[in-house]
Amino acid sequence: MAFISVKELCGMNILVIGGSYFLGPVFIKRALDEGHTVTVFNRGTRPLNVSGVNEIRGDRSRAEDLAKITGKYDATVDLCAYEKGDIEKVKDALGNGCGRYVFISTVDVYKRGTGALLDENAELETRDFGGEAGAYILGKAALEKEITECRDYCVLRPSVIYGPGNYAPRENIYFKWISAAGQILEPSPSDGFFQSVFSKDVAMAMLRACCDASFSRKAFNVTPSQVITYSDYTKILKEACDKEFEVITITPEEAFMQQVPFPFPISSIESERYDGSALESAGFEFTDMVAGMKETWNYYVHSR
Repeated sequence: MAFISVKELCGMNILVIGGSYFLGPVFIKRALDEGHTVTVFNRGTRPLNVSGVNEIRGDRSRAEDLAKITGKYDATVDLCAYEKGDIEKVKDALGNGCGRYVFISTVDVYKRGTGALLDENAELETRDFGGEAGAYILGKAALEKEITECRDYCVLRPSVIYGPGNYAPRENIYFKWISAAGQILEPSPSDGFFQSVFSKDVAMAMLRACCDASFSRKAFNVTPSQVITYSDYTKILKEACDKEFEVITITPEEAFMQQVPFPFPISSIESERYDGSALESAGFEFTDMVAGMKETWNYYVHSR
C-alpha cells in the first residue's frame, strides 16, 4: 500500500467514538504510530488493550455520559453511529470541540438495483428492506444527512471489510473450512460479485479524512474498483493460505436448502458495483487482496 504519510500532513488530537472492535483498534494503533493523540469514548464492555490511549467510559445515548468528554479535538471519528440522532447528540455535547467529524458509513446506503456504477453522487436508499439489515441501511442513510449540519465533516463508505481480527462471518468462514476440513464450498453456477477492502486501508483512509484539507465536506467510497467473483475469491485463498484445500462446488439451490452461510451475493441481481476512483484520485492506493488476505490468514492461524 502506497500513500502519503499522515505524519507529514499533521499531528492531531483525535477523539474516537466506539473503537473496541476490529476496525477501531487498527485505526487507533495506526494513529498512535503516526504520533497522534487518541482519546476513546465507549461503554468499555470490550477491553481495548491499546497502550497510550486516553479512555472515557460512557454510553453515547446518555447526555450525562457525553458530558464527560472535555476539551477540544482536531477530529472526531465515529465508528458506532447507527441511528438517527447519534451524530446530533455528539455535536450538541461537543459543539465546535469535535473538529472535523469523520463518519464511518457504508456503500450499502446507495439505492439498490439501479444497475449503475455507484459513485459518491449516487442516490441513497430510502426503502425499508426490513430486519436488522434494513434498519442498518436506513440508519446510516439518515446519519449521512444529519452530518451535513456539522461545520466540517467527511463521510467514508467502505465496501466489505476484511482483515486480521474480523468478527464478521466472512473470510473466517473459509478459514474454518480450510483448517477443519481441508476444503471449501464454492457456489456454481454463480454470477454474483462483490468488492472488498483491507482493514488497514480503511484505517489509512480514516487518517486522511481527519487530516487532509481536501477531504472536508466530502464523501468517499473506500473500495478498490476490482470486482471479485466466487471463483476469484477461491484463487485468492489458494495464493494466500499456506494450506492446500479441495474446492467442492454446490449449486445455489443446494446452498439454500442446506443453509450454507455464503457471505457474498451469489447472483448478479443481488450485486452492486461501486466506484472507488475518487479516493484513488486523491493519491490513495489499495493493498493487493492476495497480500491482505495472506496477512489475515496468518493472523487467524497464529491467534487460535
